[in-house]
Amino acid sequence: MSDSRDLDDLNEEDIDEDEILAMLSPEELKELQSEMDVIIAPDENVPVGQRQKDQTEKPPTGTFDHRSLVDYLYWEKESNRMLEEERVPATLLPSEVRAQTPEESSEDENTSEDRLPAQEAPEATDTNETTDKLPPKEERKINKLKIPKLALDNIKMTSRPSGNETNLESTLDKIRNNNPSVTEVNLNNIENIPKEMLLDYVNALKKNKHVKTFSIANTGVDENIAFSLANMLRENRSITTLNIESNFITGKGIVAIIRCLQFNETLTELRFHNQRHMLGHHAEMEISRLLKANNTLLKMGYHFEQPGPRMVVTNLLTRNLDPTLHVQGDIIVKHGTML
Repeated sequence: MSDSRDLDDLNEEDIDEDEILAMLSPEELKELQSEMDVIIAPDENVPVGQRQKDQTEKPPTGTFDHRSLVDYLYWEKESNRMLEEERVPATLLPSEVRAQTPEESSEDENTSEDRLPAQEAPEATDTNETTDKLPPKEERKINKLKIPKLALDNIKMTSRPSGNETNLESTLDKIRNNNPSVTEVNLNNIENIPKEMLLDYVNALKKNKHVKTFSIANTGVDENIAFSLANMLRENRSITTLNIESNFITGKGIVAIIRCLQFNETLTELRFHNQRHMLGHHAEMEISRLLKANNTLLKMGYHFEQPGPRMVVTNLLTRNLDPTLHVQGDIIVKHGTML
């Protein structure tokens, strides 16, 4: 009885909650927290995401931060919203609102006629009344860009979508006959050139002495044509520029072409960038090794992925520009002085 009286005499002010909580172990604190969550109702003013207690005990893995991810998503959403608000709303012109295409008008007329019975079809009225009901011809047309007549006269109309109007048959005959008037052959972007015709062009250039530039970019050149190009460069002594960009040549075909440059002393520019297949690191290393035997190539249209071959090829092209330079390993040397 005395104990109960002593407890009743205790006031709430005499109870030190902080001291009691400090004496509890972490397990007892978790148990107390779980009991308090059950007894005390959650505050409705607190967001739902903050009412939930953390039920995961797994430590964070790596550099993942949940709070940073939530903040990023929030600000990304806000940025998109601000961009949408800044955009000017699209408005239609009055002529565009009233405009109606001939197809739509004809469809509406057909549907209206189908709905009416054959015997109740409306009779033809006076021509003046019909012209009054229909809008003028200019109002029915949608606004279009008006191009001046002089501008249309200056535009060259071509039969091919690519715009390249090279006559394949006549140009091939001139190359075979070694015609001196043909010094540049440009077949870029011509659609659906037969592979056999491309091979005929390459074979005809073996003995040709007048063509200086040969461009066959984006014409579907494959591995077989690349090997034929390599054999052609072994014999040809007139071509100075070869462009085979944007085709389907693999690293083996490019390496074959580079290997034959040690027998060619006239080619000064070679472009083979943007192939469908990546050349690969091994092919790039082989290209940089083979170019050391060539002293005439000055320009190369290709972006090396590896920094090593890129540096070696750059030094080799610089050496070819200045005959007094030579390369020792990966270093340019001029008269015994390292640059």
